[in-house]
Amino acid sequence: MKLKQLPADFVVEETPIFTISAEKDEHTVFLLEKQEVDTFDAIRRIAQRLRISLFEIGYAGLKDKHALARQYVSIPTRYNVQGLKMESMILTLVGYSRKKIKIGDLVGNRFTIIVRDISENELDDISLKAAEISLSGVPNYFDSQRFGSVIDKEFIGRYIIRKNYESAVKQYLTAYQKFEPKKVKDEKRKILSCWDDLSKVLVNNNAFALVIKEYSKTKSWLAAYRKIPAHLREMFVNAYQSYLWNECVKEALKEVVERKKLYSIEYAIGSLLFYTTLTQQEMENISQTFQTISETALFSEAEQKIVNHVLVKENLSLSDFAIEDETGNFFKTRSRQILLIPEDFTISKPQRDEINDKANMIRYKIQVSFSLPKGSYATLVTKRLFNH
Repeated sequence: MKLKQLPADFVVEETPIFTISAEKDEHTVFLLEKQEVDTFDAIRRIAQRLRISLFEIGYAGLKDKHALARQYVSIPTRYNVQGLKMESMILTLVGYSRKKIKIGDLVGNRFTIIVRDISENELDDISLKAAEISLSGVPNYFDSQRFGSVIDKEFIGRYIIRKNYESAVKQYLTAYQKFEPKKVKDEKRKILSCWDDLSKVLVNNNAFALVIKEYSKTKSWLAAYRKIPAHLREMFVNAYQSYLWNECVKEALKEVVERKKLYSIEYAIGSLLFYTTLTQQEMENISQTFQTISETALFSEAEQKIVNHVLVKENLSLSDFAIEDETGNFFKTRSRQILLIPEDFTISKPQRDEINDKANMIRYKIQVSFSLPKGSYATLVTKRLFNH
């Protein structure tokens, strides 16, 4: 089974919560169609091309880099932008809005996914799983896309909770992903080679240089950490909190679902627990929501038992999450739905796969379409359907 063999194999389209008007107003609304570029980078490139502040561009959510994504953005009408075409993305004017689009201004997303290289033997199993998904859904985990800031399974957020600020800064300045630009990887290798004396290192990356300069001046790893861009520090905290929520949900499922129906699927930072089926009683016994962990969160007795179990494994306590005074970051309590049942779920009849089909080996493709609320991950549905 293969996902995302072609850019058009994974399409995500926003369902906006705001009204788009035909009458001119303070903000112009555009449909941004992009592929092989993440939302942050797309907004940055648009701002550079238009020579405006990126903070003036509004958007409702982050979309997968490795997808054909259609999402709405707003730009102040005073800039008189009519549209834009750049490498890997197109901006098309669709109307106007009184207010700037802000994070969360969407009902959800519609996904259309083509899965390829399916053998004939797998088809019956996929049909059965599709029927089960329609009835009992999937666990609403944070999937791998949430953890792009986590390299080698090392959480900067965990270092921060433990007040290990040197390790947090070191991970930020020296750890890299294979796909990062060569010049960034070279800079990070250079910093690592001079870690015992950072005064010897000269880097061109302004963000890295600012952190190194602050440590050289103050000899404080905490002060250096606070020089990391604010949006990245927030991402580090959110990633660790999301991982802990996943671990709590796994424990919640173990409490309710018959063990023989549970199985694991790997993801970027570990494994996720799925179920084959749920009885009506099991669905009723699973709590509707579970809160993200913070020092101010109030849990029920059953939830507290799960949280304690997860935190013992992490060698942490709830009071350790009070980090705002020192770091400027904080863990926010949010309730998140535990089970996710896709809306308007459809699965096509199998068709011959024109890419992977061979004379002596027939392969099939299937199109899956469904809608999810904002903040939920389509790849959980494909994991459940195709174990991948």
